[in-house]
Amino acid sequence: MTDTAMSPLSGAMAYSKITNMLLLASLFFAPQTPLITRAHSHNDYMQARPLDEALDNGFNSVEVDVFPVDGKLLVAHNAKDVKPDKTIESMYLDKLSARAKANHGAIYPGSKTTFWVLVDVKKNGEEAYRTFKTILDRYPELKPSGRKSKVRFVISGYRAFDLIAADNGKWAGIDGELKDMGKKYSVEQMPWISGDWSELFPNKGEATFPTAQMEKLESMVKAIHAEYRLVRFWGASDLESTWSLHWNAGVDLLNTDHIAALRKWELAQRP
Repeated sequence: MTDTAMSPLSGAMAYSKITNMLLLASLFFAPQTPLITRAHSHNDYMQARPLDEALDNGFNSVEVDVFPVDGKLLVAHNAKDVKPDKTIESMYLDKLSARAKANHGAIYPGSKTTFWVLVDVKKNGEEAYRTFKTILDRYPELKPSGRKSKVRFVISGYRAFDLIAADNGKWAGIDGELKDMGKKYSVEQMPWISGDWSELFPNKGEATFPTAQMEKLESMVKAIHAEYRLVRFWGASDLESTWSLHWNAGVDLLNTDHIAALRKWELAQRP
């Protein structure tokens, strides 16, 4: 039997390949923080580390505002802040795609929980939706495949209502409003209902929240759940007192700008 010597170059290449594999494993298969399945990172793109902070804290829902510009969806809250390098792909889809490919379609290793991306369109709804479809077609690992999809998208703001409904959730669903309830949209067409908390409950739901208001909230949540949709409120005070109201009423996604604080609070609510 003869021994075959490995050249220094081939040895270095093998070492580099193994190192890269170990790095990939550390990124996607390391022990994960407990998932925070009832929390929504509001205006996530305004965090110091967009998406990454939400992922590090185990969130399963993030929000990104977009403007359609020349075949791209640029991420910004106001038109004056649009920059050509801040695209939905570079800030969100590329990172989510890498995770989905590494984790058999899931964003977190072994998770069966849906990861939600709320895309808040700031103008030109139909143009934005058509652009979104074209972009998402380049990420087949992120395209929804029914209610139990591991990644799903919801369109808010300037909603191309008829176009999205006609696609029946193949690319995204509609972020519904309370006025959309009872109109027999499928859950694929409209998986969420979002309400303006400050309009529905002007006292914001801080320390003192009247019994009648709590009953109204619970009734509203129950009605939305009866249609098998998730419920979220925006415009509420981002405080523990409001989180408690939402939690106790069964709100599915607690809206927050304070990711780490909500994670800590939600973990404390568990048995």
